[in-house]
Amino acid sequence: MLLKATAEVAAGYLYVKVFEQVMHQYVLHGSGKSKESVWSFHFHDHHKAATKYGMIDPAYFEPWFYNSSRSKEVGSLVGAVALHLPLAKKYPFFVATVALGAANYYHKHKKSHTVPEWAWENMQNHVKHHLLDQDAYWGVTSGWVDKLVGTAPKVSQEELDQLWRFYMGRCNAAKKKLDESAQERYAEHKKEFFNSLEAMTRKWYSILK
Repeated sequence: MLLKATAEVAAGYLYVKVFEQVMHQYVLHGSGKSKESVWSFHFHDHHKAATKYGMIDPAYFEPWFYNSSRSKEVGSLVGAVALHLPLAKKYPFFVATVALGAANYYHKHKKSHTVPEWAWENMQNHVKHHLLDQDAYWGVTSGWVDKLVGTAPKVSQEELDQLWRFYMGRCNAAKKKLDESAQERYAEHKKEFFNSLEAMTRKWYSILK
């Protein structure tokens, strides 16, 4: 039992990392470069924001259900996990590892685009993908698959330091404005929600009275 569980967890971990790499490279970028694609949000919205603001993506400062790009990201992750549920009865630890991998991806990806300093320390492969070469460094939560298949070009420490100074300067210059803008959008969404709730309550009251 223990050996089987260990094997499933190990297989699940490897599977998640390879799936992440393939999905990112061939779907989000391969298909996503076309503006007509359902995946276009990643390349045309997410990448544009991360480059402009030095890894920060303002979409991550508001609830995911209010943002189209983030809703698609969350929906994709939930859908990916759901596709593996039929295997849960026979391979429960594998499926659990896939689900944890999806949650880990969401957490780390979101944090990398809200706290760039953390990303530079903990997700450098993903930082390089956004700010150095968007056609390489496909692994988001890890870079070992890129190293294995040769999609992680070597970069000197001097080049990385120059990249850090340039983009952190851009990031710091935008932070305050982005935070204020996010708070304003949140207030607007909150107002819209309560207005909709009030209108719905009135409608039901008029039907039931």
